[in-house]
Amino acid sequence: MGNILNINAVFRGMTIAFAAVISINSYALVMNNPTFINNGGHLSNVNNTMEHAYEPLRKESYSARFDAVGKIYSCSSTWLGDSKDGTKSYILAAGHCMDFNSPGEATKAYHGEFRDRHDRLIAKDGVYYTGPYRTHRPEGMGGVSGDIGILVLNKKAPILDEQGKPLNKPWIYDGSREMDKPVELVGYGNWGVGQAAVRPSDNPNDDFSPQQGSRRAWGQSYINELFEKDYALGAPYHPEQVSKAWARLAPGDSGSAWWQQHNGFWTIIGITKTGVEEASYGVRVSKYVDWIKSIYPDVNTLSQMTTVNEKQTLTLPDFSKDLADSSVTYIVPKQSNATGPTVPDWDLGKGYSEIIVTLPNIKTGHNQSITLRAWRNVGCANAPMNSATGCGKASPLELKYAEEDNKTLPEGHYKGTFNLLAQGWHDTNYRNNLLLAVDLNIQGHQTDKPLYPIYQQGHHYEAGQIVTAKNGKLYKCKNKPFAKFCSINSAAYSPGRGPAWSVAWIALR
Repeated sequence: MGNILNINAVFRGMTIAFAAVISINSYALVMNNPTFINNGGHLSNVNNTMEHAYEPLRKESYSARFDAVGKIYSCSSTWLGDSKDGTKSYILAAGHCMDFNSPGEATKAYHGEFRDRHDRLIAKDGVYYTGPYRTHRPEGMGGVSGDIGILVLNKKAPILDEQGKPLNKPWIYDGSREMDKPVELVGYGNWGVGQAAVRPSDNPNDDFSPQQGSRRAWGQSYINELFEKDYALGAPYHPEQVSKAWARLAPGDSGSAWWQQHNGFWTIIGITKTGVEEASYGVRVSKYVDWIKSIYPDVNTLSQMTTVNEKQTLTLPDFSKDLADSSVTYIVPKQSNATGPTVPDWDLGKGYSEIIVTLPNIKTGHNQSITLRAWRNVGCANAPMNSATGCGKASPLELKYAEEDNKTLPEGHYKGTFNLLAQGWHDTNYRNNLLLAVDLNIQGHQTDKPLYPIYQQGHHYEAGQIVTAKNGKLYKCKNKPFAKFCSINSAAYSPGRGPAWSVAWIALR
């Protein structure tokens, strides 16, 4: 078996090396025959039906999650964000898309343009940086694993979303679970079908360009291989059979980002090196997170952008951009360590929701209930997380830890995860399970045990029972028939906080 693996590795390396030689002149996205036929193409008349069959792929490539994808010279590339002073744009691509005139130089002046999905000039001229293993390869690493680079270009215009607002930065994946998951590919270049030649010059019939519009297109496969010391990714392509690996990239698409959904969020996991007859190969981005941060410290990573901490408000992506005409609401699904709103509503007015998360204090091992605020920023106001209405289409969810909601929380380090469910209001088919993290370092809080137990939403309370509320004050459960409201699992009856708290509780001090 070891000899077989070595032979496969050598064959793959020879194939990739050959593809790299012809990368600048080759086409990009290729779809398999079943997908081509399903989209209305005819194998007996490929050239005259290609554009029709590719139209759904071109349309999908303009989905909001791919708004940061653009192009430099003959390569695809992805905008990561701008400098804090707004003068520079940072562009992620393959190293060979930058240093082709000066191979072996890790950084040098770059002369060229980055254009967005609508061919608007966004940034021009600057400097490139190639990854640390582009020219100095450790043993076991080859031509794929080191082929990553970042352009720092002079910003000429902001990159905008379809509403004309500044685009949110994409996220880099900084985990380790890419294997066996679907991957989505978007790039520019000539199109192909089935077992199209790797080089159009090998078969002129495979050299196709649409009569109208861009050659931008989208495709799908899955990650089935890690190699070159796990710094490289492989995605299969099945040209003849119905498969979830129905698309591949070819060398002309060098530099394009590979997209994968993790914890409910779209992230960049790879950068295209090349495509061959039955596979696509790329750099594994998670291995280069620290290097990317050394060039662009403000890059967004998945772990950073999905963690609630004690310092700042966490803003999630606006999932309504993924839907044609629907707002998105959020609920807390049933789980062992978190409670909150469970039913969407059209209009709950202004305000915010409370999520109660039970987390361990990793210093003591004791569990504590922590209150988080959550609201939809609907443009004209903040609304509870499960409210669907708004003043415009934009409605990102925001979460915050507020000290005033957790006055009785002992100091310590609290860490854990919980789930939310994003749901389309009009588009009821849209459901997205989100996994969020909490990482709180609490200092200077009261450490003595309160005289009366801390109120826990949904806990059973008897008439006359006294609790310590989150604001540190004492409340007594009313006598019957109102005592039943003390135990209802709803933030509305949270003593001193909920809009209906006085139905159930009497303030003592």
